[in-house]
Amino acid sequence: MTATDPRATYFASVSTPRRATDIVVLAALFVLGLLGFQHVYGGVQYILTGIMALALATLIALIGARWRWGPLRITPLLLVVYFLFGSMFAAPTRAIWGIIPSLGSLKELLFAPVTSWKSALTVAPPVGSAQGVLAVVWISMLLLTLLSMTIVMRTRRYVLAWLFPLALTLLSVLFGTHEAFLPLVRGVLFAIISVAWLTWRFESGRLDSAQSTIISDTVRPGSWQNPVLRRRVIGGAVIMAIAGAAAFGAHSLLDPPEGTTRYAQRDQMTPPFDPREYVSPLTQFRGYLKDQREEELFTISGVTSGEHVRLATMDKYDLHVYEVAGSQEKNTASGAFLRTAGGVNLHDPSEQQRTSTVTIGAYTGVWLPTLGARTDRIDLGDLPPERAGVTAENLYLNEKSQTAVNVVGLREGDTYDLRYEPYTEPTTEETRTARFADVDLPENSRVDEISALAEEWAGEPGSDYEKFQNLSRSIKTDAYFSHGLDDDTASLSGHGVSRLLAMLEEPSFDEEQADAQPLGRIGDEEQFAALTAVMARSIDIPARVVMGFEVPEGEEGTVSITGGDVTAWVEVAFDGLGWVRFDPAPDEDDEPTQPEPKEVEKPLPQVAQPPPPPAEPPSPPPGAMSDDTDDEEDPQDETVSWAVYVGAGLIPLVIGMALAAIIVAKAVRRGRRRSRGPLPQRIDGGWQEILDLMTDLGQRPDPMMTRAETAARLEAATPAMGALTLAGRADRAVFGPDDLPDAAAEEYWSHVMAARRTMSAAVPWYKRMFAAVSLRSFRRRSADRRSDRKRTRAAERAREKARRRTEAMRRRSSRGTLRGMSTSAAKKSPRRGPSR
Repeated sequence: MTATDPRATYFASVSTPRRATDIVVLAALFVLGLLGFQHVYGGVQYILTGIMALALATLIALIGARWRWGPLRITPLLLVVYFLFGSMFAAPTRAIWGIIPSLGSLKELLFAPVTSWKSALTVAPPVGSAQGVLAVVWISMLLLTLLSMTIVMRTRRYVLAWLFPLALTLLSVLFGTHEAFLPLVRGVLFAIISVAWLTWRFESGRLDSAQSTIISDTVRPGSWQNPVLRRRVIGGAVIMAIAGAAAFGAHSLLDPPEGTTRYAQRDQMTPPFDPREYVSPLTQFRGYLKDQREEELFTISGVTSGEHVRLATMDKYDLHVYEVAGSQEKNTASGAFLRTAGGVNLHDPSEQQRTSTVTIGAYTGVWLPTLGARTDRIDLGDLPPERAGVTAENLYLNEKSQTAVNVVGLREGDTYDLRYEPYTEPTTEETRTARFADVDLPENSRVDEISALAEEWAGEPGSDYEKFQNLSRSIKTDAYFSHGLDDDTASLSGHGVSRLLAMLEEPSFDEEQADAQPLGRIGDEEQFAALTAVMARSIDIPARVVMGFEVPEGEEGTVSITGGDVTAWVEVAFDGLGWVRFDPAPDEDDEPTQPEPKEVEKPLPQVAQPPPPPAEPPSPPPGAMSDDTDDEEDPQDETVSWAVYVGAGLIPLVIGMALAAIIVAKAVRRGRRRSRGPLPQRIDGGWQEILDLMTDLGQRPDPMMTRAETAARLEAATPAMGALTLAGRADRAVFGPDDLPDAAAEEYWSHVMAARRTMSAAVPWYKRMFAAVSLRSFRRRSADRRSDRKRTRAAERAREKARRRTEAMRRRSSRGTLRGMSTSAAKKSPRRGPSR
């Protein structure tokens, strides 16, 4: 790069204070954009990641600007920084001690440009630091800061550099939630800093060109002593202060209309976990009692006697089983199962928040035991690093139903800490005025017999709370509790429609047939919870079934939960109270007795009774996959979705590989020219490198020009490269009579490489980037050969045409000579008269 080219010395020509001001202003704008991710990540980990990416990218931009590095040098340095520091700031859950790179962290960073974007959108906020979600901040800050700082340091396009902090702000909106973080403060500060800096840069440019209208005759144009400049600066500062204060004062008028919702891209994403692929846990109710009654399933600390441990919430009945519904919309009553980060606060804690530790024993399945009415935090810190990473990537939580899931399944030894809000019973005053909440639960299959009886039993009381109590009380009347195991009275498992309809018949059972279908309200929590919820839903009462475990009576502190502690209950939604718990089953000491036969005066004719309905098939183990769901979805939907993401992520990879292949091909070609063939051929190869770079830069040499003529053209554009000297030495080596030593070729090539760097430095950075991956030089030789062939054919045609023309002229000349000779002969011959 020559000293006369302003682009070559722009970085050196800018003063250090101005360069520092540009860096500080852009860094402040980037930090304001970074704070937009607060509600997405929570905590301060993302801030540390973003600031470190900002600092490292700024350092890379300074190095590149100071030593005039191009993309071929900056890109490897950027990749080294990305992988070396990325383990600490973008993949800490996979790094050794959260700092040292490991194979797992490097693999996560390798795939992060493709997978991190979807992970950040499908994990319920706050997303924490697992599953590579921090890579969104890490990659965005590195790339955007590097581009912005490079442009502002090496060009005069400061407006283009300002667009990159704005892009980060828009990215935080795209990946954000419905709630913005300090939108007024961040917006006003971003606007004030941007306007002040852009105005200052514009005026600085005008002063540098000596065309500013604020130049004074007595003072230096940019001096603070210039009264015009001083008034303009003070006036501008006052105007921006007034505008900022007005924005703060009128923020209520700028708020969106009531009822509008801020756009969030994460709401458009399809949740990756579908509970319909798993068998309802309620089908295994009797299995816990039969096979694991005395076996320790898990231990839990910080609980009291009678407290309920939730396993899963079921809100859809299909006449066969009550199942976990879930939805693709997280704001519906069923909610959506979204990926949840471990170790982050999902909600602001209250004074009543409690903490319990769950340690898994013999329990297996995907449903995660939880406590209370709301889960505030799930910590996986006590798990081994490998197990914690796998669990964190497969942890889901449904905020509406408070059902947690570990897709890979729980196993013995797993432990986690729960922070939750304990459930509190409503007061008498609250129940007196309670009204059913208007929630849209999944549609249940309707049974007319159940609906009619539910209307009759619920009655028309004064409050909704009493209405459900009437229904529950009527179900418990003349009801009997039995698990149907060992010496218990016959009571079949399951809660299909035939089993529930049998419970509404008059009590009748046969003690001698243990497998007989009992009639009447006899069963355990499984049947009574399902019957109560089905009858309530049939008369539009928002009810759902919850399966879990109950802390044994008299136990508190750290308690061992066994299969015999399994239970189920019903929850009903009330306005202002949330989901209120009800125990639907009668007391366990209510044992059924054989009813006394009624005396009749006249025997009735025997009527053949219909055969009992077939027993329901045995329930599969918890967590097994269900292949007979009613609502079958297109299995290609998820594949198509992932194909789109993978395809979109592979596009830059394929482009990068193609560009890298071009660069490698040029390097191989350069190496062959430098090391292969005799000395004249190697020196001519060096000159060909000059011509190739000239071609890639968009200045295709004329193949008809000699080396000296081409060198004169290059010398006029870039005198410092010494093109005339290189051309003369190449002519001497190729056409000269003397033999040069082998060292002359290496010396010539060193001058060629220096000349190439000078040629590249004389053009803008983007032209150097395009020249590095241009294919024009590969086509130059073939184009020259085609031109030579065209010229040869044209010359041959011209010679052939000249030959034909000469031949035609010769023939015409010969014919003219013959005619002239004939005429002369005729004139010389005497006339003879007639003979006599």
